[in-house]
Order: sequence, then C-alpha cells, then structure tokens
Amino acid sequence: MATDIPRLAATDVPFKTSAGRAEMARRSMELGTLERALLIVVDGRQDIAALFAALGRRDTGDDAALAALRRLAGLGLVATGAEALPPATQRKSLALARLYLIESTGRALRAQATHLQPLLREAVDEPSLLRALAACHQALVHAGARGQADAIRARCLELLPVSPPMPPAAEGR
Repeated sequence: MATDIPRLAATDVPFKTSAGRAEMARRSMELGTLERALLIVVDGRQDIAALFAALGRRDTGDDAALAALRRLAGLGLVATGAEALPPATQRKSLALARLYLIESTGRALRAQATHLQPLLREAVDEPSLLRALAACHQALVHAGARGQADAIRARCLELLPVSPPMPPAAEGR
C-alpha cells in the first residue's frame, strides 16, 4: 500500500506525532541511525533546513536525510503542517537534552568526539550537562563548524527544563 507523503520543503516544520513520541520512549521500531537521529531532533519548532544542519547535513537536498524524513512521515512518526503541537506541550528533560547532545555531537564530529565521551557520560545533572555542552561547542568550533555548534547549543538549551527558582537564603541565621 503506497502512502502519499507530501513534498517536503526546507522551510517545513516537522513535529513528532503521538506515535513518534511513543517510539522515542519504546524504541520498538527498527529505525536506521539517520532516522532515529531525525526523530530525536524533530521538535515542531525548527524547519527542515535547521534540523539537517543540526545533524551535520549542509544541504537540504540531501537525498539520504530526505528519504529518512519521508520514511518517518510514512510510518506516522512525524508530520508537517498547521496541526503542529503548541510549544507548551513540547517535552523537556535533562535526559532528552543529554541524548540530543550525545547524538548530534557524535554525528558532527564522528571519530573526533572520542575525547568528549567521558564528559558526556558523566553529564547526569544540569551543571555537568552544561560543562559537557561547553566542551562540545568548543570542539565543534575548533573543527570549523561554528554554525552547527551554535545550532546544537541552542537546541540543547531548549530541551532543558526550566529550573525552579532557588528559595531565598534565610536572613539573620
């Protein structure tokens, strides 16, 4: 059975469907590496060009990336259009930000990311994740990918939940 998947434009903004969010948690489908990476970075806010850039794909005409995105759409995991979820329903978590940072930096730097792996593994709270993010950003800039470094940093920070304000210190103790 053929599924009609609309043509994708660089300015389309894909979002995860409920099936896509469920797949993120279950990991039950046999998705390829690029498909899984795209599913991770699709957020309902960034257009296809920005998503591809975050994955180190410079050209929005990248056949492999477009095929992966079309497959995700065909599986009902992502969609584009006016029915995008409002930003308030976007999931945010330290774990999701960490996973995004690990995946996107690993793809962007490939073999040059081995020195960052211990730092990324130890990123279990917000301060350690922010240290890892700074190191990854610096490594990407050093590798000549400043635009990609900035995009990854911005997306990772968007994925972090807003920390509750610290209670004021008790005075006069």
